[in-house]
Amino acid sequence: MKKGWLLGLVAALPAVALPLGAGAEPSCFSVEHTRAQRLMQGNLDGDGVKDAVWVGARRHEGWCRFYVFVRTSTAGRSRVRLRAPDKFSRYSLRHNARPIALIRVDAIPGREIALKLLQGASVRPFGFFTMRQGRLRRMGIQGKIAKPLAAEDMFAFGGGLSLMFATDCAYGKWPRTVVHSRAYPKSAIGGRYIVERRWYQVRGSDFVRTTQPVQKEVLRVKNIRRRFSEYRHGGLLAHCRGRVLDPRRA
Repeated sequence: MKKGWLLGLVAALPAVALPLGAGAEPSCFSVEHTRAQRLMQGNLDGDGVKDAVWVGARRHEGWCRFYVFVRTSTAGRSRVRLRAPDKFSRYSLRHNARPIALIRVDAIPGREIALKLLQGASVRPFGFFTMRQGRLRRMGIQGKIAKPLAAEDMFAFGGGLSLMFATDCAYGKWPRTVVHSRAYPKSAIGGRYIVERRWYQVRGSDFVRTTQPVQKEVLRVKNIRRRFSEYRHGGLLAHCRGRVLDPRRA
């Protein structure tokens, strides 16, 4: 991650049969970041039965190791470790990491998991996870992500007047594709913004940058959501099929 970017980002759910201790050691998460907030349910493996995904942790030699866990009806439990190489990452996992969407992206039955991994003042980077042959896998991103978002294998949503991000499914453009977009002021005055859009298609279990060139347009800030629909719904997966949380609570 780029250091400059890090400095700049500075009623219970229905019962689910989670394994004993799956939530985490209590001290690994803040009191406010409850198990209910770190859990979502949906059909992950394509058999039509409700599965579960949650963020948990385990202690190892006094340190918390964070994971995303799934339990599916067909394959049981699987997990992927969430790396936390710096204080900002560890703080975000302790206070903010959670599933924020279960959506259909690729052609394989079941839904992909969007997991918020970092949280700045307004920008919220997230990664995708998917089921492959009964195992949970992190979906990598091959190809450049718009600067200054230097979060590895993450898209983003949210932001403010100085910088905005949006991510959405692009079913109408190509199959298995998402659009990742950013908008920033053209100059200090004038109210005109540059919008840059890039597309990523699922190939195997990763997102790969398409050969489509970066689309750039200049327009007034009030027209961004009308011109580019990915900025609706707070920039969070506005047109994806599945369940997406309210961006104000994601």
